[in-house]
Amino acid sequence: MAKYDQLDQDILKLLNRNARISSAQIARQLEESARTVQNRIQRLTDLGAVQFVGVVSPASFGYSLAVDIFCELEVGYQEQALQAIQDMPNITYMAISTGDQDISLQAIFKSSADMNEFITNKLHQVPGMRRTRTVLIPRILKDNYQWMPPDDDFEHDHND
Repeated sequence: MAKYDQLDQDILKLLNRNARISSAQIARQLEESARTVQNRIQRLTDLGAVQFVGVVSPASFGYSLAVDIFCELEVGYQEQALQAIQDMPNITYMAISTGDQDISLQAIFKSSADMNEFITNKLHQVPGMRRTRTVLIPRILKDNYQWMPPDDDFEHDHND
């Protein structure tokens, strides 16, 4: 596993806030050379520690309703169900889970009628779908793309 230091952490924090910030701006804020910052960003990208993607805002397209959906499947239907669900456009997150559910989903909709139609006429028609449990998400406080590793994951100079 690669080792990351305080400079990596500082660069990642700035990029996490604004992925469009230039290397020169980062260098000025961190009082580093632009070349050092460019090299670090390239290293972080090459190691897979960061990737640059455009995050689409569902609300700007009218998707104001978010729900978590927990799916319970009949035994032996997991792969078939995953194949059927993965390309459904309303799904924003999908994971295999443990416990009372087999698959955890997050989905977005423009209205509660759209949500009901999706669950009834699409999700419940998936082969092996035994039952679903839907939880309304009134407000997302922190999204996946906002996650940062804790300070302990970075090497810090103890002489500071």
